[in-house]
Amino acid sequence: MIARSVAVIEAGGVLRRVASQPPLTIHQVRSADREVCVLCLVGSAAGPLAGDEVSFELTVGPDAAAMILASGASIAQGIAGRAPSRLSSVVTVGERGRLTARPAALIVSAGSSVLVRIALVLAETATASWRELLVLGRAGEAGGSVVLHWSVHRSGRPVLVQTIELTEDASMGWPGMLGANRVVASALISGPGVVARTLVDSPTAVCQKVDEQTVLITVLDQDAVSAERRLSELIAATDGAATAGPS
Repeated sequence: MIARSVAVIEAGGVLRRVASQPPLTIHQVRSADREVCVLCLVGSAAGPLAGDEVSFELTVGPDAAAMILASGASIAQGIAGRAPSRLSSVVTVGERGRLTARPAALIVSAGSSVLVRIALVLAETATASWRELLVLGRAGEAGGSVVLHWSVHRSGRPVLVQTIELTEDASMGWPGMLGANRVVASALISGPGVVARTLVDSPTAVCQKVDEQTVLITVLDQDAVSAERRLSELIAATDGAATAGPS
């Protein structure tokens, strides 16, 4: 299956364009702030399944504010001999635009293989906060394999290009990788109002300064609830982490 979902948001909370298809359907939901357009990403079909290619393309125009939420989690499922599934999010935020994104958690079930790509293209004065939650395996089972690729650019300059490969069982248990953990929670926060600094909360929870106005927060844990709680605490501790709405 090849599926493409697109949304274009303009200033004043205007959803100028939206088009989506299963397994990812976009719904606009009520916002407490009329200036912020809130979209909910709904899993409207099983998957991603082996070989699926699912893309989400979002444009936040100049002076626009957007929030991305999700209902439930996505469960990647594999089929022996089939290609990995591919999930791609390509986001453009214009001048003075603001984005807060908290897409669905991705559960990588046993036997599955997923390639996840997040590309953020930011204008000089844009602000973006993007969370990503990966869970290796459902309760009581081993996890599949996943590759997470971040690509962040501001005004054409590379800010962060990073690939995390969680594909080899023999190495994922190393202390320098996941150790005994099965959840990877991360957040990229970037914008003129961000006072970037490095903060080591513990060996498995770190806020890393990428440049003067960008931080990458990474949390490893054994369960998703704890990982998200620790991630939220580190986001709150990030000075000046301006977002389009509540975290």
